[in-house]
Amino acid sequence: MINKKIETFLEKNNMNYLFCMLSNLEVQRINSLPSYVKQKFSTKITELAMEHVAENEVPDYIIEIAEAEIAMAQETKPYDDEDSDLILTNETFDDRAKYIEEIQEESPETFNGR
Repeated sequence: MINKKIETFLEKNNMNYLFCMLSNLEVQRINSLPSYVKQKFSTKITELAMEHVAENEVPDYIIEIAEAEIAMAQETKPYDDEDSDLILTNETFDDRAKYIEEIQEESPETFNGR
């Protein structure tokens, strides 16, 4: 290491401080994961973080995060798939003639006088 004081401190304390610091960072990282991912853990987050640091293997949970995003998207649009089968078209009916006839019947002199 670069700093001699830090190196002697870590040697005297058998790296416990470094282990605790790394575990704390791992706890913060796991806590930032979506709740959908955290619910799938079988142990407490602190125990899981210490295991990751002890094994020197920190999983990234990319697949779990992607599953959480898909689940959240389905919660916001639960019926989106059913509506995609429908083809919506703009149907218009030309009913001008009916209304023109009604207006002409009510006041024939206004249209004939022009």
